[in-house]
Amino acid sequence: MKALKELLGQLEAKLPELEDRRFSSAFANDVFEAVDYWRNLGQHVLDGNTKVNYPDRAQSQLELLSRLEAILRTRSADDQKRYAQLLGASKQLLARVGQVRPPEDGHLGVLRVIGECFQFLRTEYNFAITNQHPTGVRFSSAAVYLNLECIENPVLSCSFGPKTEPQQIFWIGDLLFMNGNPGYRTLPEELVLDTESQVKEWFAFLARVFTQYGRSVLTNQPDIFRQLAEAQAERDAEYAREMDRRFGQKE
Repeated sequence: MKALKELLGQLEAKLPELEDRRFSSAFANDVFEAVDYWRNLGQHVLDGNTKVNYPDRAQSQLELLSRLEAILRTRSADDQKRYAQLLGASKQLLARVGQVRPPEDGHLGVLRVIGECFQFLRTEYNFAITNQHPTGVRFSSAAVYLNLECIENPVLSCSFGPKTEPQQIFWIGDLLFMNGNPGYRTLPEELVLDTESQVKEWFAFLARVFTQYGRSVLTNQPDIFRQLAEAQAERDAEYAREMDRRFGQKE
């Protein structure tokens, strides 16, 4: 980590100057924004942030850096002198970031937890994992997808729908509402997922909902997503009426 700290220090030392010059040209602004992002990425490593897929992130940023290097070769000698060493240090930093492997079981063990809680998707419904990263998993069958994410927003934490119509996105509250379960009213506005036990509790709850109500969705029964869309619209209308009742203008 010592070498990473030293490289991070080099980037941080240059940031005030880069920020002062960022509006002198589009290139200068691009360099400032890139270096600021790379500094933050390196800091995530030092902080032990387990949410980031460092190899993937570093690869995409190395591609950006290569484009900036190509542009720099066409610019003035002053710009090349000003930025070449900085981009070289950035390349070394990104190479070291790319060597950091996320935990095999994911952030707070979420990949293992999801695998255990949702094993039934694979054994009973022929779903497979089609994407995986440190904070979540995407399951897919031939017709249906399910995204599960360790994130504070409960809506984004669980989304699903038909693969053929990706613009149709449904959430756990829609499934509860359609099946007459009043639990949709008590879903948290924000999740607290700071410990593995909290992660287990949340995804075990989601798995229970799909076990109880999800068969028609997971097997892509005829009209199920039309029914869900109608339920979603009705639930949204109910929410709007409730907000109007609470906060609307009084006559």
